[in-house]
Amino acid sequence: MPTPIALEHADLVAHAALRTGAVAFHRPDLHHLEFSGPKAADALTGLVTNNVLALGIGQGQYAAALTAKGRIVADLRILRIAEERYLTTTGAAAWPGWRDLVRKFVNPRLAKYAEAEFETIAVHGPLAHTAINDALTTLGTTSPLSFARAPYACATVIIGDVTVTLAESPSLGDIPGLELLGPSSVTANILDAITRDDVAVTGSEPLWEVARVEAGHPAWGRDMDETTIPQEANLGDLGALSFDKGCYSGQETVARIHFRGHVNRHLRVITSNVPLPVTSELRADDGKVIGDVRSSVISPIKGPLAIAMVRREFEPGAQVNVAWVDADGSDVAVTARVER
Repeated sequence: MPTPIALEHADLVAHAALRTGAVAFHRPDLHHLEFSGPKAADALTGLVTNNVLALGIGQGQYAAALTAKGRIVADLRILRIAEERYLTTTGAAAWPGWRDLVRKFVNPRLAKYAEAEFETIAVHGPLAHTAINDALTTLGTTSPLSFARAPYACATVIIGDVTVTLAESPSLGDIPGLELLGPSSVTANILDAITRDDVAVTGSEPLWEVARVEAGHPAWGRDMDETTIPQEANLGDLGALSFDKGCYSGQETVARIHFRGHVNRHLRVITSNVPLPVTSELRADDGKVIGDVRSSVISPIKGPLAIAMVRREFEPGAQVNVAWVDADGSDVAVTARVER
């Protein structure tokens, strides 16, 4: 049974910097697929839950790709970086499913696509933009960093003879964020410039997970998978669903739930006085299983925190019971509160 993620001392310092300064994360887990050509937007919008055709240059969106029955194959970010160029980004767990879906349904003669060999640096915190501006100035960029601070807004800058893409990132909720995508030779220099002289501190993978769970942002392969319907993962609240676009795989299920019904469970953030192991069962007072823990961390400011799939009757403020078998074989049961 996986144990909750806790932070080491250095991470505690970086965790505080997320709310007072800037933290730089190297994100090797992200994969990028670039689409180009006059039919690129049509090809993409037919695969995902959001309306790619509505994007202007410099805009982006969150979306999901689904099975025919409306289950989530992958969640992804889509950026329109030029007139006929789109860049999709997804996590390592969801990447194979997204790549295979594209290979199956996109005709390369109509819309070209190729994996972009980019590294990703994510900088989060109230001083994230300042840290990146200073780093780009140090590296001699010929393009100023200037674009709308809307979710997933994007722009390009030139460093030497290399073009780097930047995108606003709401992955950590209310904590401002900006991602830089480019060849590893350039991103390594950018990361060095950002963290030089303590302009920004370096963040670890455990810190990212703690901050993600604090924000309640779901991760594919942990909190949702190919058994999950988008509304169960709250993807509508995260702006990933369009209900006035053309057809896409799984649309019937998503639309039927939106217009005629509801899902019976939702991802929720829950809190407790003790750490909650992943896969722990959530139970009602009568012992009935009503959900399970998907991601679990120990937050320096909020204590034990988890993302769990919970029956819809248990709304924010409700108390639930959490049960699991300990390493010594003993049964454990504690109470938890549904936060949001």
